[in-house]
Amino acid sequence: MTSSLAVSRRVRGAVQLAIAGLLLVQPLALRSATVGTAIPTLAEPGSLIGMVPPALVAAGAVTFLSGVAAVRGRTLSARASLASPLLCVVVGVALGVEVGPAVVSVPALRVSGVTPFVVAGAAIGGSLAPVVLGATREDTIALLAGAVLLFVGIGLAPAPALALAAGLLGGGGAIGLLWVLDAEGWRP
Repeated sequence: MTSSLAVSRRVRGAVQLAIAGLLLVQPLALRSATVGTAIPTLAEPGSLIGMVPPALVAAGAVTFLSGVAAVRGRTLSARASLASPLLCVVVGVALGVEVGPAVVSVPALRVSGVTPFVVAGAAIGGSLAPVVLGATREDTIALLAGAVLLFVGIGLAPAPALALAAGLLGGGGAIGLLWVLDAEGWRP
């Protein structure tokens, strides 16, 4: 027997999945705006548009995992949230792959110069989910693993400060909204 609360949670999960899908495809629309910018810099304000794709990927990954858990009628566990940085890396690399004009072959595939910044910023933002859930649910393993992934992302980022800002904007923003909109899934 399913309670009305479980049905409501599943409906909210479906809405979260739809929002996550929108967030994850938006960087494709921004591809043309970020083509000339491999790494955003403060010296060139126009290049800061390059911070948007990693923020959107991080927000989409966190929202996607939360939505999947909600559709299943469960809360996102701290250890399951460790999939968020992995999802960010996969989506970030997929966004950077460009196919050559004719036949798809290994030499025709190329990764754009934006990819390292997008992957690092998104992984930083995605790492916030296991840190937050590990801290609030007292799961030390998830907390430490999330913190390690966060620091590795910062260390490997081409522009660490801007990648951290993009990750905090995306992952932190998504967690903040989910904290309010899906309180039973995120609050302790």
